[in-house]
Amino acid sequence: MNLKCAVCMLLIAGLVLASGCLSDEEAGGEAAAVPTENLPEGFSLIAVVDESTVGINMEDEIADFRGDEDIGRVNATLGKYQWGEMGKDYDARVLVIECETEAGAEAAVANYLAQPKYENPPFVGVDRFSTAVVNGRQVTEIREKVGKELKYVYIWNDGSRAVLVEGNGNRAESLELASATGL
Repeated sequence: MNLKCAVCMLLIAGLVLASGCLSDEEAGGEAAAVPTENLPEGFSLIAVVDESTVGINMEDEIADFRGDEDIGRVNATLGKYQWGEMGKDYDARVLVIECETEAGAEAAVANYLAQPKYENPPFVGVDRFSTAVVNGRQVTEIREKVGKELKYVYIWNDGSRAVLVEGNGNRAESLELASATGL
């Protein structure tokens, strides 16, 4: 009887492990690109949301990536982070959009950058766009006006993924959050 119980327990454990492996593959490992651990100092995770999150319409979250260029069907994962005083400062965000193709991810980035809100500089004498290096790759840095300060935003594609990191008013901290994606 003990041998029978042991075999049953091993079978159950094997099934649990196998189902965990399958669910990671089905998710494409995308949540791994949204940092949840080892966050840069000063950032704390508020939530990770995706299509399965009740009450969240991910199409609203990715609306800025839809535009003249077709991005196709996508799956998106969004991480929200607190970095400042709750209720006073805005949240930082990491959005990873998995497209069907690399061309779809490139189109998503192009659509995002073509938004009318980016036509003018955030402040007189401050360039809207620049470049930065995140994890050894050149990415686009966007400077957004928030009140009387700048917020640093980084966008790039990594194969079939489009990645958007909305940091805070500190460029070094924002780059650290972007680097935490591992992409």
